[in-house]
Amino acid sequence: MTDAELRSHLVDLLVERADRVAGGQLTEHEPLELIVRGEAVTARLYTRYNGRRVLALDAYADDVVESPELNHWIATRSGVMPFAALRIDRPLVAGTAPTLLLASHTLVADHVNGDLLDEVLDGLTYMARRARSRAGELADVDLDDDDDDDDDDDDDLDHDDLDDAEDDDDDDEDDDDDEAPGPDDPLPVVGPIGEDEPVAVGARSPSPGRSLEAVLVDLHGLVGLGPVKAEVQRLVNVQQAAELRRQHQLAGEQVSPHLVLTGNPGTGKTTVARLVGELYRAIGLLPSGHLVETERAGLVAPYVGQTAIKTKKVCESALGGVLFIDEAYSLVGHDRDYGAEAIDTLLTFMENHRGELAVVVAGYPGKMGAFLRSNPGLSSRFDITIDFPDYDADELEQIFIDLAWSNDYDLSSEVLDRIRAYIAAWPRDEHFGNARAVRKLFTEVTRRHADALFQGRHPSQISPTQLRQVRPEAVPSPPAFRRVERPREHHGYL
Repeated sequence: MTDAELRSHLVDLLVERADRVAGGQLTEHEPLELIVRGEAVTARLYTRYNGRRVLALDAYADDVVESPELNHWIATRSGVMPFAALRIDRPLVAGTAPTLLLASHTLVADHVNGDLLDEVLDGLTYMARRARSRAGELADVDLDDDDDDDDDDDDDLDHDDLDDAEDDDDDDEDDDDDEAPGPDDPLPVVGPIGEDEPVAVGARSPSPGRSLEAVLVDLHGLVGLGPVKAEVQRLVNVQQAAELRRQHQLAGEQVSPHLVLTGNPGTGKTTVARLVGELYRAIGLLPSGHLVETERAGLVAPYVGQTAIKTKKVCESALGGVLFIDEAYSLVGHDRDYGAEAIDTLLTFMENHRGELAVVVAGYPGKMGAFLRSNPGLSSRFDITIDFPDYDADELEQIFIDLAWSNDYDLSSEVLDRIRAYIAAWPRDEHFGNARAVRKLFTEVTRRHADALFQGRHPSQISPTQLRQVRPEAVPSPPAFRRVERPREHHGYL
C-alpha cells in the first residue's frame, strides 16, 4: 500500500469513529484533529528512522503546570491501560504555549483495522478523562496543602487502575507515608514482584542538573577510551543537530537514542552509560537522565505471566532516564524460559514511550551481535554500537594511581615499579578484567599495607604519614597466574 493509499485508508477509519472532525492532513506536522467519544484526539502518520510507518494517537487530558508530584504520578501510571500511556508535551520555547498532559499510543500503521482502532480509542479517551481528574486533584493540593477533605473528589476514579498508590488519607501518619517526593529526592526504586525478589539491580537518583560542558569534562577525564569518547561526542553532536532541526521545523531523520555498548568486562561501559544519561538530559533529550541498571534476573520471572509485569516495572522506573541492561545477550538462548517475553515487552515499551527514555544494552561483542539478530525489532531500534577497547598497560597503571590518589595513598617510585611489573605479567585472555582487575589489585595492596602497619604496633604508634605511604612490600610479586577454568554467568562491569 502506498503512502497516499494508507493515509486515505486511515483517515476513513478515523472519521467513521469521530463525533466531529476539526481538520488536518494526518501528517507529522499537520495532524488530523478529531473529537472522539467527547475527547479531543490528534492523529499523525509518519515514518520512523527504521522505515516503519506508524500511526500516533494523542488524547488531550489537560493543560498542566509540571511538578514533582505530577511527574511522579505520570511515571507510575504510564501503561496502566492496555492502549494508553501518559506523557507531558512541552512547548518548544518555554512560555509560548501551555504544557499538555496527553494519553498516547502508537500503532504500526499497516496493521490498523477498525476493531483495533476501536480498542485503542476506548483506552485513550478513558485514560484522558481519568488523567484530567487526577491532574486537577494534584493542582488543588499544590494550591492548598492543608485541605483534608479530598475523599469525595476521588469517587469518580477507578482505584484499581489509577489510584492504587495515591489515596489521600486524613491521618497525619498516613500522609507522611504517602507524601510525594520532592525535587531533590531519588526516584522510587521499583518494588518486588516476589516475596524477596528485587526488580532492578540498582536505581540511581536523577542528575542534579550539571551543564553539558561539565559532563563532557568528566567523559574526557576518563582514563583511555579514546575511540569511545570520540563516538560519544559525535553522538551528542548528532542529537543536538536533530533537536535543533526539529525546533526549526526542518525535515530530517529521527535519530535513535538507544545504544549498544560492546567490550570486555571492566572497560567502563556502565560509567559511560551513566554519563550518556546526563548528556541526554543536558541537551534536552531526556528530562532527568538518571540511570537504572538491571540484568536478566531483574527482567525475567520464573512463572508464567510475571515476566511482562516485571519488565514493565523496571522500564517505568527508567522513564526520563537511561535503562542499562547488563549482559543483555543472556535474555536469549535459554530453552523454555521467558527471556523472549522480556524482549518483546521491552520493545513494546520503547515504541510506546519514544522520547521518554533511552535503552543501553551491553555485553561481549560476539554475543551482542547474536542478541541483536535474535529479534528483528532489536536491530531496528539500536542504530549505534560503541566498541570499548581493552586498556593497555600504561592506562591500567594510571587507573591504579587514580584509585590511590582518591583514597589518600601515596605511591613511591619503587612502589610504581612493582605495580608496572605486576600489570605486565597479566595474561590478556578472555578472562582478563581490565579496570576490575586493577581495583582487585588495589584492594590487595591496601590490605597488605594495613596488615604490615599493625605488626607489633599499637594504633597510637601509627602516624598519618605511615597510613598514607604505601611500602613496596605491600605490592605482591607477579604470580604465575595459574587459572582454574569455571563457567561465569555474571561477569559484571566497572
